[in-house]
Amino acid sequence: TPTSYNATGLPSPLTVNTTTGVISGTPTATGTSTVTLSATNAGGTGTKTLTLTVNPPAPVISSAATATGTTGTAFSYTITASNTPTSYNATGLPSPLTVNTATGVISGTPTATGTSTVTLSATNAGGTGTQTLTLTINPPAPVISSAATATGTTGTAFTYTITASNTPTSYNATGLPSPLTVNTTTGVISGTPTTTGTSTVTLSATNAGGTGTKTLTLTVNPPAPVISSAATATGTTGTAFSYTITASNTPTSYNATGLPSPLTVNTT
Repeated sequence: TPTSYNATGLPSPLTVNTTTGVISGTPTATGTSTVTLSATNAGGTGTKTLTLTVNPPAPVISSAATATGTTGTAFSYTITASNTPTSYNATGLPSPLTVNTATGVISGTPTATGTSTVTLSATNAGGTGTQTLTLTINPPAPVISSAATATGTTGTAFTYTITASNTPTSYNATGLPSPLTVNTTTGVISGTPTTTGTSTVTLSATNAGGTGTKTLTLTVNPPAPVISSAATATGTTGTAFSYTITASNTPTSYNATGLPSPLTVNTT
């Protein structure tokens, strides 16, 4: 039955209650202390050495809970955490991504698309903190390879297909002349043009990795002229001759080959 207690070498601000022998307080610094415990009664004092270790709190991971990468492109993500971790880990990473257990950097070049649930951890002497990372690997954005120019004719059905790499899931085209429209699922632009002119159309193809764009110069021409003037004509030697080529669809020039000399054609 000790009548008093003591402890020497306690780290501040820990103290000992000399009546009850209770050592208490809230440690403020990490480290290991060698403490001499003592218990005293009328018969003397007994002692013992206590090795007291004060650890930091376990790490708390603060880095983002989601991350996105692209197949074929180098990926990097750093596990960040409080309370000075001494090591890191990540389980459930898609191959060939790996984690540097000393720095917490996850890196590598993804080869397959998909979503992985990765368990991150950061460890110090006080314990291990964990967090779930949802890691999504997308394909590269589409690259449009279809022609940069196209030509249509008023009154004639028109079709053009947007083609692109990396498996687009949707397509679009802005700046189309009415009444042309785009099928956003197939990438087919179709319709029957009603007005001549040149339009600058922005094509796009989208997948989970992003959107690729390309400019299409779309020219709508009138139909070719249809000549309606007479198929026969008669002239007389020594007498002035005249014949006019007439045609639909607004010709911009005319010609006539095989004329007898000295007849000529005005090409305008």
